Amino acid sequence: MRITPFLILALFLSGCTSDSSSWERVDADIFNEEINDNPEAFLLDVRTQGEWQDDGHLEDATLIPHTELEDRESELPEDKDELILLYCRSGNRSQNAASTLLDMGYTNIIELEVGINGWKNAGYPVVYG
Repeated sequence: MRITPFLILALFLSGCTSDSSSWERVDADIFNEEINDNPEAFLLDVRTQGEWQDDGHLEDATLIPHTELEDRESELPEDKDELILLYCRSGNRSQNAASTLLDMGYTNIIELEVGINGWKNAGYPVVYG
């Protein structure tokens, strides 16, 4: 087999990829375990202010709507490797938010796949106000 400069470059670049290009999506039970096991994690709600008030939110969560993440980066953890526990209403916007966070350089993201609706359906508590 003849090794060309292109092949060398392709092999080199394939080694540059890492697992940080994705995030973990988990169910409500695992998400609850992550909250309990990582009390210092940054708990991020990416819904709207109205949803936060009307539908409740997880205790100690920070609200930054998914469309405002880049503009409000100063409110996110300074350490890009800090664990971010992320959720939205049903798991759709949080996927977009996770992708945005990865693009911003964050590397340790766990997303609640079923959203706060699935969280509540699983019997876990929310707070209002």
